[in-house]
Amino acid sequence: MTRYSFGDIVIIGFPFTNMNSAVLRPAVVLADVGDEDIIVSKITSQRRDVETDLYINNWQDKGLLRQSYVRLSKIATLNRKDIRKKISSLDEEDQKRAKEILKKLFGLE
Repeated sequence: MTRYSFGDIVIIGFPFTNMNSAVLRPAVVLADVGDEDIIVSKITSQRRDVETDLYINNWQDKGLLRQSYVRLSKIATLNRKDIRKKISSLDEEDQKRAKEILKKLFGLE
């Protein structure tokens, strides 16, 4: 079984809010505890001016097709079998900023 790390960028079937269907899209791994599930946040090209979105530096180098943002307020626990492939990882600075945003989001500061 493939293990994923915080910050890995994967292509996965990410569900719509209504849970009736899913779309293949990039997502960032937040946690892999080793069971059949994985916790991810979706990646989008839609810019919003909110504190919980993380702009991905060097997005072209990450295999992303457009300027992209991790929507850290959109978290899902999905089955790891829905991961199609790993395409890259966030760089160290983006991982650090993602952790800072998550701490604020969950009131851990």
